[in-house]
Amino acid sequence: MIDNEKLLNQIMKAAQMGQSGIHAVMPRASQPALRQALKCQRKEYVSIEQEAVNLARKQGYQMENLSPVARSMAEVAARSRLMYGNRDSKIAGMMIQGNTRGKIESLQNMKKCPKADPAVAKLAQKMLDTEIANIRQMEGFL
Repeated sequence: MIDNEKLLNQIMKAAQMGQSGIHAVMPRASQPALRQALKCQRKEYVSIEQEAVNLARKQGYQMENLSPVARSMAEVAARSRLMYGNRDSKIAGMMIQGNTRGKIESLQNMKKCPKADPAVAKLAQKMLDTEIANIRQMEGFL
């Protein structure tokens, strides 16, 4: 079992990881439609992160940012995977993989916190819905 504070921390870190992943691949995207989709996804992650921070402040929770190591791993993965071939398709595949991992973690975390505060539960569901929508959106770029 996890509490509301831990759930909010995990939501915030997942949103930060999404932003880091997008930041790492954005310069390598060639299709304007893919770049626009990534910008929209990044904006959604920024919004979710801010909601998590605001909820945490209201409750007096301490939030932990994503580690610099995790952030740099996104950049290393992008560089190594996007050296050859159809970059846009590879970017879409990487984004689908990341969102799929996020979806799994979101579902697991939601089940570990069955008595979440309604506002926290709503944000957790928003994160899950975002990940699902992002997967569907990226499928068109494979």
